[in-house]
Amino acid sequence: MLTAGILFHTFIMLMANTMAHPNFVLIITDDQDLLLDGLVPMKNTLKLIANEGKTFQNAFVNTPICCPSRSTILTGKYAHNTGVTNNTVSGNCSSKYWQEQHEPSSIAALLKNSSGYLNFYAGKYLNRYGFDDVGGTKHIPKGYDWWIGLKGNSRYYNYTLSVNGTAVSHNADYLTDVLAAHSLDFLENRAPDKPFFMTIAPPAPHAPFTPAKRHENAFPGTKALRTPSFNETPSDKHWLVGMTPTTLPANVTILDGIQQGRLESLLAVDELVKGIITKLKDSDVLDNTYIIFTSDNGFHIGQFTQPWDKRQPYETDIRIPFLISGPKIPKRTLTKYPVSAVDIAPTILDLADVNIPSSMDGKSFKSQLFSSAEIPTNDFIFVEYWGEGAPKTIDARCPWKGDDELSECSLDQWCKCQDSRNNTYSCIIELTQSQQMKFCEFEDEQAFRETYDLMIDPYELKNLAYELSEDVVRRYQDIVRKFKTCQGRNCYTLE
Repeated sequence: MLTAGILFHTFIMLMANTMAHPNFVLIITDDQDLLLDGLVPMKNTLKLIANEGKTFQNAFVNTPICCPSRSTILTGKYAHNTGVTNNTVSGNCSSKYWQEQHEPSSIAALLKNSSGYLNFYAGKYLNRYGFDDVGGTKHIPKGYDWWIGLKGNSRYYNYTLSVNGTAVSHNADYLTDVLAAHSLDFLENRAPDKPFFMTIAPPAPHAPFTPAKRHENAFPGTKALRTPSFNETPSDKHWLVGMTPTTLPANVTILDGIQQGRLESLLAVDELVKGIITKLKDSDVLDNTYIIFTSDNGFHIGQFTQPWDKRQPYETDIRIPFLISGPKIPKRTLTKYPVSAVDIAPTILDLADVNIPSSMDGKSFKSQLFSSAEIPTNDFIFVEYWGEGAPKTIDARCPWKGDDELSECSLDQWCKCQDSRNNTYSCIIELTQSQQMKFCEFEDEQAFRETYDLMIDPYELKNLAYELSEDVVRRYQDIVRKFKTCQGRNCYTLE
């Protein structure tokens, strides 16, 4: 028979265990930029996360396209180690290989196996998720207890969700609102004695840039941000960026409309954030919950005469919002400390007091969350991308139809192609107290290089690559080469 003393001791141990393992809410938007007013609609998010925690001003993705970047976030591994190189099954996006080799060691699986976390996922997973050739919507990635996975790529209406393995179609329900409802349902009905890890991945502000009905025309008269690089004819960029047309047309109303739609589509996400945080507070778990808000990549709209997309090594495409609040994180704090997508998984594991596998390429920045330290003595961000050629994505009315070296060339983008096979590059960004240099090398016949001094040229208007000394070029090339082949913990001990 249990005595009152034993019961009390058991209760104390249970409480201690609960407090030892914090909860996590990870919100991943789709194509949300940092530099083109992407946070303007996020008033609740800024108030409830940024003002209650820390904002990382130097946060980057390691691959500026959805599926490889999301795979890195989930595993803490660079794309060259996940094998996910693009948004297709042949590029390992939600492929059988991904499911067998990486899902069992994702953040969710590790948290569950090590500390019994209750795991929830709602929204876009990987672009090819849910299709028959990769297991259909009945497939639930290992580690998840509640699974609300979007079939395919981001949509706002007319979509299918895998609800714990069962396909459920929605036509008129706005996806962000459905994800919010599922999230609140989980928080209401979860087992209260277990720590939890939630990932919510709404579609906004991805194409087709559709706001909820209640938010239509919330930003009337919005224009695409005319940065110094907007409609700037590039003479020293990689040939793809400089291909014709070399200037935007006089009428860029379509770009302004895209900007307006993107901002308006984010308003529902901002409401989702408020609803979740309110529920956490009402459930008395907010004080033991880390909330992370970020994006899978950035975006460009008119920069260097590119109509709209991502995939490029420029700041608009790779620099992302990254806000985090939670236990002991100082409030209203800005930091220049550099982080990237590959560091998210190891940091979450570290905060949960779970061993970080030696196979993870990223490094935890847990200690920096509670510190006032800024940029370290010497640190690098690594970015890699594999270009694609896909004739099926070239509009037959464009001059380049049938060219298997190009892809993503549409008439409404004035036939300016967004990608090519030799738009394959590797970059490092060296961030120190005294300099911020970006060095990129392309895998083309020229081994074309681009280098920018981000301290004096944040809009990347002048390519310095061919003004560098041979010694500097060799140093950067050597570091890039090491990153391209690094694996596990040796990835963050590189010079």
